[in-house]
Amino acid sequence: MQIRKLSKKIIFSFSIIFVCANLSAIDLSLHVQPSYELPLNGFLNKAGGFGVNAGLDLSPISVRSRDQIYVSGQFTYSGFYVDGFGLQTLLDGRFGLGYKLRFMDRWDAFAEGMAGIWTFPSATNFDAKTVSGLSFSGKVGADFYVSPALSLTGFAGYKSYYAKPESLTSTLELGVGIRYSLSRGLFRRDMIDLADSEFEPVFPVFYAHYEDNPFGNITLVNNEPNDIYNVTVSVMIDSYMTAPFVVSEIESVGRGETFYVDICAFLNENILDLVQPKSSDMEITVTYSSLGKIQSSSYFMPVTALSRNSMTWEDDRRAAAFVSGKDATAQRFARQVQGIVKNDLRDGVPKNIQYAAAIFGALKAFGINYVVDPSSAFTDNVGTAAVDFLQFPYQTLVYHGGDCDDLTILNCSLLEALGIETAFITVPGHIYMAFDSGLSLEEGRSKTSKGYYIEAEGKIWVPFEVTLSQDTFGLAWTYGAREWRKAGSEAALIPLKDAWSSYLPISVPGADSPVEIPSREQIIKLFKEAKYY
Repeated sequence: MQIRKLSKKIIFSFSIIFVCANLSAIDLSLHVQPSYELPLNGFLNKAGGFGVNAGLDLSPISVRSRDQIYVSGQFTYSGFYVDGFGLQTLLDGRFGLGYKLRFMDRWDAFAEGMAGIWTFPSATNFDAKTVSGLSFSGKVGADFYVSPALSLTGFAGYKSYYAKPESLTSTLELGVGIRYSLSRGLFRRDMIDLADSEFEPVFPVFYAHYEDNPFGNITLVNNEPNDIYNVTVSVMIDSYMTAPFVVSEIESVGRGETFYVDICAFLNENILDLVQPKSSDMEITVTYSSLGKIQSSSYFMPVTALSRNSMTWEDDRRAAAFVSGKDATAQRFARQVQGIVKNDLRDGVPKNIQYAAAIFGALKAFGINYVVDPSSAFTDNVGTAAVDFLQFPYQTLVYHGGDCDDLTILNCSLLEALGIETAFITVPGHIYMAFDSGLSLEEGRSKTSKGYYIEAEGKIWVPFEVTLSQDTFGLAWTYGAREWRKAGSEAALIPLKDAWSSYLPISVPGADSPVEIPSREQIIKLFKEAKYY
């Protein structure tokens, strides 16, 4: 009966410890330790006895980052030889407090004090005066960590089996065994803490850019009680990636150390289907070696991808991603116009300038208009993180208009489709374009004095105000040159081939849209009216 009651108490207590450990996400470990007890007094055989000590240790408090104060519940089953009666059983259940000093990555030392109840169920066989009582014990020992969850343990201690009117015995106790952390081995416990994170929205048009350029960063802390090695951080966004992408590899991180990781991603073209913002889950996985065992921690974070037409103007070169000479609609338009005028080119005027005039005339006849978009004007967003809406070349043709950045993107794409190099010109509050005149530096320098050309990047450029889409080619050229001179040092010329080194041009689904170019007669008429400088 006494054994049954004692067992119930021990089981109940261990259950409470187990539940508390799960609720608090603190360390819970199980130990099993074969032991030897040498009696110091009493009627037990001086040869001592062997037994097994099993228990659960709950560590609710950490000290100095990796030392632990723990509560322990233990049960010992021992067998002693009693002269004349043979092998007899002694049961002992106790609770107590302990302290673990983690002085190396793989070693700790511990000390604990315990108190409990013992019972000697076969004591009546030889008329012993006591069959149960209180036990008091203390032990010291050490653990060697084979892995984060498993350690080898050894201890030495003193135990007193106390009772009235006469104590049973006192013993010296020695033991070895194993300790297994249930929290680390059976229950997932992330030891790498995500301390902070910062992310920007993802712009689909820059999907290739994000392979080498971060759109966010995270701060991680190594909460393992030891140094970790071969740390790898990878990113996976199911909606837009086919496999995890490794963003950081670190040889080692000390215990308690903070480390920072920039977040990039190898996105696929599926993201270009977005016409509305969409939030997706991004999984960040940290894999590392801890005490020779591979561990991992994963975190799920929301990441927002904006529509494929979205962009911000912190870097004016970003608009280059929308410019593509391979845009099917723009390419077809440009080459049809080129085919119409190629037999009417004038002598003495560079072909690049004449083809630019033909494109300008064809767009005018087509009905392209400059339309100010008050919600996404370049003048409101320049140099800021405000999100602008930029049209791809085919969209501006289909819509028959756009604002200054849309018209710049369209005209650059049309000329690039003909092999004519183009550039962005930015002046305070405005963006327009320039194109390579085709003149040599020597030829161009004789003309630049009049202010109609720009010498930059080893070329002679024609500045061209695209918003004057329903005026004349000569007036658009004149205004473009005037804006450049007026802006002075605040004007910038950005060749598209340079901008593309950071922001690759893309084509999006639906770019091959049918548009009907103006008649041959209209294009030829406007082409012949063009004025050149």
